[in-house]
Order: sequence, then structure tokens, then C-alpha cells
Amino acid sequence: METPLETHTEAPEFTADAQRREEERNDPLFVNSLGKGLAVLQAFGSDWDALGLREIAQRTGLNTSAAQRFTHTLTQLGYLKKDEKTRRYRLGPRMLNFAYSYLRANPLYDVAIPIVISVRDEWQETVNVSVLDDTDSVVAIRMPSQRRINSNTAIGRRMPAFCVSTGRALLAWLPPEERAAILDRTDFVRLTSHTITDRAALEAELDRIRQDGFAGVEEEADLGELAVAAPILDGDRKPIAALGITTSTAYWTMDDAREKLSPIVQQAATAISRSLQGWHGF
Repeated sequence: METPLETHTEAPEFTADAQRREEERNDPLFVNSLGKGLAVLQAFGSDWDALGLREIAQRTGLNTSAAQRFTHTLTQLGYLKKDEKTRRYRLGPRMLNFAYSYLRANPLYDVAIPIVISVRDEWQETVNVSVLDDTDSVVAIRMPSQRRINSNTAIGRRMPAFCVSTGRALLAWLPPEERAAILDRTDFVRLTSHTITDRAALEAELDRIRQDGFAGVEEEADLGELAVAAPILDGDRKPIAALGITTSTAYWTMDDAREKLSPIVQQAATAISRSLQGWHGF
């Protein structure tokens, strides 16, 4: 019998996906060595800040010799740093170049930032803008509340889309076939005792979200946390991102959040959507 977890466990950022690897092997354009090098970088998830060669090999499926070659190359290029005393590796500051380039090339960032700041300042709550990456909701913009700072949530944090408010807002506005394909690939892991893991129940919730215009999630990803979110839509009414307000159950009930915060996220998301008319996302 499955036992619900009582505390949040971070979803792993690197998982061995057998089906994906099979597809890669059958793709004549796929550069296997590049994939392996990127797998080394992906091995550095939020649960480990430094890894030895043996750990890198285990997390990537590479043999130790290959792991050594890839880590040496990435270190020479500045994407990894090696501690000569411990002989362990960690991500280098050059990795931030990718985040900077992504945000600066993305019209969403410039349009959303002033609106996100305004909502954060008015309501004194954390405001996030997240995008969908396959089955995950990924934080692209974050303005934390001064009264409640969650150090676990930063730009780039991934969470399963099915159990967070931004993810559900994105899933709810996808065309049915796209939503179904993502849910087919989703691992419905129970992060807390409140997480909805039944697919039929989740799909009913997504339909309700589409009707209401916003998503509300309480303690499904983190105990003591609730959030509301609304989709940011392109000119074809497809979701390109979602704006959410995250707060604590110590300050808000879900009923109060639905009444007071849901109109705010809908108005903010609509304002961003209108400014991005004609842009279809990345």
C-alpha cells in the first residue's frame, strides 16, 4: 500500500528515460557525444552541489573514463569547477550565461517584470512567472515576498506541472491532444499527502480551471504553501507562460485566495498577454 509523504521531496532534475534514449538512438541527426556532455551538466541537480567522478558516472550512465573526459572538457570551458582538494566538481559561473541569454532574448521578460514587481509590492507576496518544459513547470521570473522568502524556489527551479498552480494553468489551456500527450509522459509522484495523483481527478480539475480562469493549489507541492495562477496567452489563445502568486497557509485560506488573489493573477496575466500579442513564445 502506498504511503503518502508528509514532507516535500524535490523531483529529480535528471532522470533516465529509456524511451527517450531509444528515440535518440534511432535519430540520425542526434549527436550522441553532445547529449552525453549535457547529461553531465544535468547531473548536478538541486540535491547535490558537488559531485565526484564516480557519482557523475552513476547519475549519467557513463563509464568512469568517459565521465572523466567530459568533466575535464567542461572544466576547461568554464562550465564546471574542480576543487583540487576534494577532487569534486560543481557547476561554474559560466552556466549563468545561458540563463541570461534566454531571459534577454525572451520578450516575456521585459514585458512581465514591471507587472510582476507591481503585484509583489501591492500584495507583499511572492510572484512567479513559469513556463512549461515537457512535464515540468520551470520558474523564469521570480519576485520574492519580503516577509516570506523560500530559498528553495529560484529562477530555473523545476516542479512537476501537474501539481503546481502555474503548471496546471498551463496544462488547462493546452489543446486537448497536447495536454493528453504531456499527461501520458507524467510521473504522478505524491509530493505531499495532499497531492492529486489520480489522472481522472486531475483532468477534471484542469477542466474546472479552464472554466474558472485560474488555478488554485493548496499544499500539493509543499506543505504550508498555497498558490493561485493564471495563464499568459499568445495571439492564438495558447499558453506561453503562467503568472502565479505563492503564499503561506499561515496568512491565507484558499477561499480568501480565490476571492482576492485570483482576480489579481488573472488581470496581471491578461495585461502581459495583451502586450505580447503576435508573439508565440519559444
